[in-house]
Amino acid sequence: MDYETKWEELNARLRSREQLTGNITAALEELEIDQRRNGFIKNDLQSVTRIECQHPSNSELTFHIQINKRRAQRRGGAGITIPPRGERSVNNGCFLCRENIRWQQNQLQVGFHITTRTNAYYVWMNPFPLMPNHVVAAACDHISQAWRVNTDQPERLSLRCILGDFSEIARRLPGYIGFYNGVNAGASIPEHLHFQFFRRPEEKSIFPLELSEFRKLDCANKPEYSVDYPVPVARWSGLVEDVLEHAVVWITNWSADNQNRQAHLTFNVIITSAKHDETIALYFIPRVADRQWWNGDKGIVGGLELLGELVMASDDECALVESGQVDYHFIEQALAAVHTPFWIA
Repeated sequence: MDYETKWEELNARLRSREQLTGNITAALEELEIDQRRNGFIKNDLQSVTRIECQHPSNSELTFHIQINKRRAQRRGGAGITIPPRGERSVNNGCFLCRENIRWQQNQLQVGFHITTRTNAYYVWMNPFPLMPNHVVAAACDHISQAWRVNTDQPERLSLRCILGDFSEIARRLPGYIGFYNGVNAGASIPEHLHFQFFRRPEEKSIFPLELSEFRKLDCANKPEYSVDYPVPVARWSGLVEDVLEHAVVWITNWSADNQNRQAHLTFNVIITSAKHDETIALYFIPRVADRQWWNGDKGIVGGLELLGELVMASDDECALVESGQVDYHFIEQALAAVHTPFWIA
């Protein structure tokens, strides 16, 4: 079947699912079935093991290990890099541009076109997933992952626009968790705006970051701050519009307060969407661009790691687990490797 015909037929079915349910969860589950059936998704997660590591003196404090050997294969990619005759590469072969995906994945990968109040996105299945129904929502336009800091960056979207899209998509995925990883903070393609989302797993569905202690300062409209987590975290929770308004103001002010090191700063934003009401929780973690690994130049720290789940994929990483070296304090130190304070005096 012609790629464009298949795209239109599948998207028509997915839109019908969305209209029936009022959200896009059922549509993305059907998209996953399609992409598994045609062989695009390379990992069914059946071989993935998730282990809970408790603090030696406080069983309420935990981190997770995920052993996911198939994930290591993603470095080799899931497609081709040289366009066949009759095709052309755009934006240096960007792996999130639909024009490239069609030929890179031999017409196997089909996405779901969705719109927000301000933009449009293609939702693609991750061929090497970390969690159930792991998807990437990539902007239809080839625009930067970074937000606009000043007027000299017209090619970037504003922070309000990006977080607005991020939170809107999250609300259409109740019971899901999303990541907006900054440049050099887990974003695999920093030149193209994208978010990741996944459905909560049935086991160990609540993550260590969500269970950790937060403290509210006696200031109106300010976030809660993490207490004794390996990295500093600010958290807002409530209705989408309230969270968005307060978070955008705070993050904008935080960026301005760090003008002297702004060129080196990056970030992770994590969002959780409640399953049975209209609330969300938004977590913001400051990062510096030259510290994205927990193991020297290996072991990237992205959104899932900051939730408290360290992914072990390579032979060397899995050997650490098998030898008993990975425990609560090991993971605590791994996350602390990317620690940077909100402010430096």
